[in-house]
Formats: sequence, C-alpha cells, structure tokens
Amino acid sequence: MTIVDAAGAPDSAGTTPAAGLVLHKFVKNDSWRGALTADAAGGNLPNTGSPWIHSKEVLVSPGDRRTGASSVQIIKGISERGYFLFPISDDV
Repeated sequence: MTIVDAAGAPDSAGTTPAAGLVLHKFVKNDSWRGALTADAAGGNLPNTGSPWIHSKEVLVSPGDRRTGASSVQIIKGISERGYFLFPISDDV
C-alpha cells in the first residue's frame, strides 16, 4: 500500500502530490465487476470467472466520492479483505 503525503516534496513537474492512498484498478472483460487493491499484481483478488486485467493506478484521497462509496468505505474494504469491489458502470 502506498500512502502519498500532501506535505511531501514536489514531484518532477514541480507540483506537490495530493494526499491519499495509491491503489490499482482491475477490471474483468466479461463481468460487471471492477476492483481496487494495493497489490499491483492483483494476486489477492477473487479468482472466480475471467482473469483480472490491470487498468490503471488510482489515488484515493480523503473526502473523495468514488464508485458510489466514500474513501473511508474503500479503505475499510482494503483493510478487511485487501480489495474493494465495485460495478464497472460506476468507473473510478
């Protein structure tokens, strides 16, 4: 899990990164499901159905509202199961 601190040093573009948690978004080709996880390989995701496909990195910041869930709900899912599932139609 990567936590980005807003008070950190400026990045290469000269801007300070936003505070939050860097997660990896995965999707399935033949399903409505998407997932967020701290595992870049997605090895902890449920293995039923088609394989998970890595889509992109997502920064989940405090106060964000994503996938119909708050950042607190997403982080709670990550803490309890290691991943957070969501419907693809509510894309992150």
